[in-house]
Amino acid sequence: MKQIKNYFKNWDSARIIRVVLAVSLGIAYYFNRETLFIFAAVVLSIQAIFNLSCPGGSCGTNYSKTEKPTIKIDKYEPK
Repeated sequence: MKQIKNYFKNWDSARIIRVVLAVSLGIAYYFNRETLFIFAAVVLSIQAIFNLSCPGGSCGTNYSKTEKPTIKIDKYEPK
């Protein structure tokens, strides 16, 4: 049970949105029987479960949840 909690603890908002969209597209497929809905639902659910979004992590960031972002401001002194 602890492994499952740790798995979902690391989910960000993008993965949650993908799951919600996949479920809603699955429901839309159930009512409309359009193949496009089930295809999109499967793709989004695979992306959410395995955290596959951008090829090679090209849209990933180096932001860590434990690090707090810092902004360094230097005082401007004209010469």
